[in-house]
Amino acid sequence: MKRLISLLLIAVLSLSIFTSCGDTEAFADVTTDVAEYTYTSDAEEEPEATTSEEEETESVGLYIYDNTAVVEAYKSGDTSALEIDDLLIYMAAVDAIAEFYTEGMSDDEIALAAHDYITTRVTYDMDEFNLIGSAIAESSTPFGALIFGEAICMGYTTTFQLFMDMLGVESMIVTGSSDGEDHAWNMICVDDKWYHIDCTWDDFVPDYEGRRPFHTYFMVTDGVIGLEHIWDTESTPVADSEDYVYFFTHDCYAETTEELQAILEAETKDGDLRAEVAMPLDADLGYPTLSTASIYAYWRMDFESYSVVIYYLE
Repeated sequence: MKRLISLLLIAVLSLSIFTSCGDTEAFADVTTDVAEYTYTSDAEEEPEATTSEEEETESVGLYIYDNTAVVEAYKSGDTSALEIDDLLIYMAAVDAIAEFYTEGMSDDEIALAAHDYITTRVTYDMDEFNLIGSAIAESSTPFGALIFGEAICMGYTTTFQLFMDMLGVESMIVTGSSDGEDHAWNMICVDDKWYHIDCTWDDFVPDYEGRRPFHTYFMVTDGVIGLEHIWDTESTPVADSEDYVYFFTHDCYAETTEELQAILEAETKDGDLRAEVAMPLDADLGYPTLSTASIYAYWRMDFESYSVVIYYLE
């Protein structure tokens, strides 16, 4: 499910919405090593009746893409066993990794680089929202994301998972729902702690050329993701650490108006007048004066212990 964001730029517009890793055996059933999980979509035709559980799984919804062959080819350097679709995914993934990955990166740096690559290069397949749900099947796999440049949430999720598996970062796919629709996202383990990452919800629509990445749902807790995501929490590890929340680790947390102004100036110094910042819950930091902007619009999200504000400046 993709959240649609449409903001009218006015002088001031406030939209307030909502609004241990080594022990992986207990969570083996939610990793991509197991192909039984499915993701349902209106894009699929009504399945025919089947007589076996295996046949029913094959008929209902979209598979979680099985990346085993591509990952093995990447690690071995031997692509001879790859089918044509997997070979094309492999080639596109290798090109992507060569662009965003540098030898020696830590796991959290790899996750951030992969997240930013996906959210700035993949466009949500808006045909999913048509009355008949006409998103192409490839939009639920890395083929759609990496080759067509379009995906639905499962395409974003399986592409991120593919990158993590190729680069050896412990992670998994989570399936559930959001806004009343089927949804999928990832979890990642860093320093023996688990975090949620939702690339789909960090890629706002409509896209624009040269868009910057946003990180509202990057490395967040169960409490943050659980405000608008529903899943079987018994089948996933606990994610309760804020150690790697983007805003805390990248100097994007403001407690005063002066700090907010400094962050906005740094965020917009390259000319993109979209900015992201976190601040204490219920904080009223006013509206800093920027030489590059005279109009403010923003989208505010209140989480457990902090608020995230996405600014649209003109």
